[in-house]
Amino acid sequence: MTKKDQQSQKRPGNCQDEPGVQDALDYLSRQARELARANAYAAELVAQLEQANQALKEEVSRRIAVEEQLRQLNAQIDTKVRRQTAKLQAANQTLGQQLAQMEQLTRQLQESQQRWAIIFNAVLTSIFIVDAQTHTIVDANPLAVRMVGLPKEQIIGKVCHQFVCPAEQGRCPITDLGQTVDCSERVFLRADGTRIEVLKTVTPVNWQGRDYLVESFIDISDRKRAEQRQAELVEQLTKVNRQLNEFAYVVSHDLKAPLRGIRVLSEWIIRDYGERLGPDGRQQLQLLAGRVQRMQALIDGILQYSRLDRQQAQQEQIDLTELVAQVIDLLAPPEHIQVAVAGPLPTIVADRTRIGQVFQNLISNAIRYMDKPIGKIEISCQDDGQYWRFAVKDNGPGIEAKYFEKIFQLFQTLSSRDDGAGTGIGLAVLKKIIEQYGGRVWVESQVGEGSTFLFTLPKGN
Repeated sequence: MTKKDQQSQKRPGNCQDEPGVQDALDYLSRQARELARANAYAAELVAQLEQANQALKEEVSRRIAVEEQLRQLNAQIDTKVRRQTAKLQAANQTLGQQLAQMEQLTRQLQESQQRWAIIFNAVLTSIFIVDAQTHTIVDANPLAVRMVGLPKEQIIGKVCHQFVCPAEQGRCPITDLGQTVDCSERVFLRADGTRIEVLKTVTPVNWQGRDYLVESFIDISDRKRAEQRQAELVEQLTKVNRQLNEFAYVVSHDLKAPLRGIRVLSEWIIRDYGERLGPDGRQQLQLLAGRVQRMQALIDGILQYSRLDRQQAQQEQIDLTELVAQVIDLLAPPEHIQVAVAGPLPTIVADRTRIGQVFQNLISNAIRYMDKPIGKIEISCQDDGQYWRFAVKDNGPGIEAKYFEKIFQLFQTLSSRDDGAGTGIGLAVLKKIIEQYGGRVWVESQVGEGSTFLFTLPKGN
């Protein structure tokens, strides 16, 4: 029994003698103790709960912070992923473009190689590709193979200057002797020992970091033979021309001497015996004198025509307005024929004598064949681009179209052989002079209305 129970029993008037109340009190005491224990446990539980709640809050805060860090990290990762993805896409696009360019370059390279192979094999020039370091032939086109006279397999790998190019002391003229070969005449040695004269060009090139020599050959054997033949012909022609020149002057002298005698003799006969010969006799002698005069003019014309190719032209500045005026004054046209110059004529560079002869032949022909009571002759010039185009127009009898070409041929004339009007050489001489200067001459005409002789001269002269 506890101290408290003992005290209760000693008090007067105690109710311990009432069993029901005591039990109730005991019960209440026990309940109070249990309640106190429960309250203490509850307080302990509350403290634990508060502690746990505080820990939970801290955990939640920590997790929130961690989640925020994860979110930020995810955002950073996402940004980096997007950037890297964009970079990868750009790189992929660039790579695709580079691949496309590479494919295009590959196709172009293949096409270039095909074109090179076609040109290399089809060109009409013998070509060797020579390694500049080893001097060995690494390639040869079909024409070079045929020129050598061996299969291609037996050519590749040979040292060029010891094989087909006989060089000084067995050394390469390009790399060893430092020579430049550009369209130079050289000797090509065939497999059978035959030497061929060739025109050779060597071009240094660099392919893929290695030096090569592109050697091309053109067989000029035929050309050299032709040049030799041409030189012989020129020598023969020079000799013939010299002989012809001498012959022309000899013939001219030998022909003119008896012609002068015949002319003088006919004049004496007409003067001394004209009365005895009668009209028919005098007419025949006059006809004879006319033919002699025409023969002399013909000889002079032939000599003049032959000199055009032999005499050197004297080039000088010529004022054609002045020159034509001198020609007209020299010809002294009759009063019924008017000769006019339409506008100023240009100044050209040419031989004064020859150009004067051109205008003299055309104007004198127009005067000689004029059949109108009032004759008109007009000289004019037009700018025709790179040429000057001259015209000599008349209102004479005109020329039929079928004679437009014939009249410029040697010894061709539309007049009778006996009227002494012309020798058929003047227009041929004129045509030759114009063509020597690079121009041309032609005629336009209507029968009964007149003719226009036109010719051109390049301004470059």
